[in-house]
Amino acid sequence: MKALNAFYNSFPIKLLLVHVKYNQFLLLYWFFLFSIVAGGFGKALGIPYLFLDPIYLDSVGFKGFFIVGVTLGGFAMAFNITSYILDGFRFPFLGTLPRPFTHFCLNNSVIPFGFLIFYVVKVVEFARDYGLYSDRQILYSVSGLLAGFIAMQALLFIYFTMTNRDIRVVMRRRARKQVKAGAKQKQNAFRRLQRLKRSTVPCNNYLSINLRFYSTRRYEKYYDRVAILGIFRQNQRNAIIAESFLLIVIFALGLFQQSPLFQIPAAASSIILLTVIILATGALSFWLRSWVVSAAFLLLLFANVISSALNLGYEYPAYGLDYSQEKTPYNINSIRAISEQSDVDVSTDYWLQMLKNWKAKTGEEKPEMFLVAVSGGGQRSALWATNVMQHIDSVKQGTLMKNTFLITGASGGLVGAAFYRELYWKSENPRRRIHRSEIGSELLNPLIFKLLVNDIFFKVKNFDYAGQTYKVERGYTFEQNLSKNLNGALDRPLAAYRDPEFNGEIPALLLSPLITNDGRKLYISPHPVSFLNYSTEKNTVIQGVDFRALLKNHQPDSLRFLTAIRMSATFPYVVPTITLPTEPPIQIADAGISDNYGIVDALIFLNVFKDWIKENTSQVTLITIRDSVKEEELSAPEPQNIMERFFSPIQSVYKSWDKVQTIKNDQWYELTKEIFKDHLNRVEFEYTNGDDDRASLSWRLTEFEKQNIIESIHQVDNQRALEKLKR
Repeated sequence: MKALNAFYNSFPIKLLLVHVKYNQFLLLYWFFLFSIVAGGFGKALGIPYLFLDPIYLDSVGFKGFFIVGVTLGGFAMAFNITSYILDGFRFPFLGTLPRPFTHFCLNNSVIPFGFLIFYVVKVVEFARDYGLYSDRQILYSVSGLLAGFIAMQALLFIYFTMTNRDIRVVMRRRARKQVKAGAKQKQNAFRRLQRLKRSTVPCNNYLSINLRFYSTRRYEKYYDRVAILGIFRQNQRNAIIAESFLLIVIFALGLFQQSPLFQIPAAASSIILLTVIILATGALSFWLRSWVVSAAFLLLLFANVISSALNLGYEYPAYGLDYSQEKTPYNINSIRAISEQSDVDVSTDYWLQMLKNWKAKTGEEKPEMFLVAVSGGGQRSALWATNVMQHIDSVKQGTLMKNTFLITGASGGLVGAAFYRELYWKSENPRRRIHRSEIGSELLNPLIFKLLVNDIFFKVKNFDYAGQTYKVERGYTFEQNLSKNLNGALDRPLAAYRDPEFNGEIPALLLSPLITNDGRKLYISPHPVSFLNYSTEKNTVIQGVDFRALLKNHQPDSLRFLTAIRMSATFPYVVPTITLPTEPPIQIADAGISDNYGIVDALIFLNVFKDWIKENTSQVTLITIRDSVKEEELSAPEPQNIMERFFSPIQSVYKSWDKVQTIKNDQWYELTKEIFKDHLNRVEFEYTNGDDDRASLSWRLTEFEKQNIIESIHQVDNQRALEKLKR
């Protein structure tokens, strides 16, 4: 019982209890990190892999883990600093100890060191479970993590050791000076002492720097409360200086953000962001005490009202467009004005000529026509689409691009398909393995880094494109790194693809992101595409808008093709939402919201040109490349807790959205099949390697996930699809 009482009244346990009672927000940050590393948060988005397998300079190893360790050490120190500023005064005995802040950190290290051990265990488990690295590589990675953590902790501890005074120094100075305090000073000191007395937390023993437990009355002879208050105030000032230094380091990183050396792992960037948040909330708590929650709410409400009233906030542009011209009206009348029957007829005649040019290019009387529809799904879908197209091209003996007239789809799938088309156009062999490596290269580190040091705080750098000047932000970073990974492929203006598509040299590629204002599609193509609104009856809602027709006064042909692809692949929060120069401004969202598989657009094309296609082709094959299983076995509902039941209606809608789209697409296909009969066939490829091993929806894939995606082509159904195409 005596040992249990000593344990309960020890300084480390008392600090834990103080956090539970007063500083729940500090525990929340640690819970967040524990949840990520354990795989309980964001696994479908690949967030745990950012911590368990951090990539730096295109490799995973000592350097990447070292940087994560450094940032984790900084976060742990920010936790200690904030705790000390908020709660150090609750333990007056600290002021009697030599190096009080060091003692506080040591006793406050239960959570940081507990997380570090947990993190190391999870890193080792992950590496061994997936067989990605040798034992030596795992040892190097863990060593890097520990070295970075220890280095950062040591640096900050040296600073506090050199700057913080202890009680004996203060007492000697007081004895030398013999300064008599005035009445007002005595009154202030008395008030602080009274507040200190009310807030004191009883504690019997503490863990010393020599790793032994001692009584908190060990240095009772120095128990001068006024001097102790001076110690805490001086230590707090040094802690605040350290906080300011950490913030300055973060801002300084922004000056070198273009260099790959400073594009640290996404996990490290995330930890830095948490560090900024913990320092900010700690400062607010110190200044406002019990008013902090109310003040934070009022501050958020004020910022929200002001930003709305003054229309503050940065609108992300589409690179290549001219935003200096008068904004184009966007309303029902303007939409109908560019979707008249005459516009439909002009675009129909235009595409009929494209079909004739394509047929002539094949050199066949009645060629087989391929339509390729690829699904969204981030880098997972980009790699899967590239991999499938390589295998299709192999069984078709290199004729896939020659016989494909149109490519449709969404998000990452179109990135892979556009890349494959580009390789074919540049007369490179698109079936080489190196191209899978290029499309699977990491994109997330620079995005998260840019979000932290640039987009959240300030945007100071500019760049020029197509005669216009834009701010450097994470959208630009996404495009630049995608271009770098693909060796400059796709970095052209939209108009660069007009002639080769029109002449049948390469397949036409249609981008159709969503206009969030009204739910219509924005059709982006170097050609007129009003025919996609094939019904012009007054009571029929126009489902899409021709991008070039709408923004004809804003140099739409100069739109950067990488930007057009990004508009179709607007991954929430990671990739910014683009705003177009219209009145009112319209914002563009991921194409997958409307049709994640691009099938509807392909079938509309077939319906519009059905007569010519049936007469001039031997058959039409719709090739669909999905990054998900089309039909899943129904599973029994699992028991739900209160929170799960509360969010269940929202989750049900989200989970069923993909199935709703699949059913709608099949309905469209069956209706079109009735028109074409045996002239239309469908071949489907699905990424189907199971939920447990399924690659995450992210712009960064681990080596295991890449292998998993590539090997999925060998699944039975996918091999049958290849055989069907071969026959």
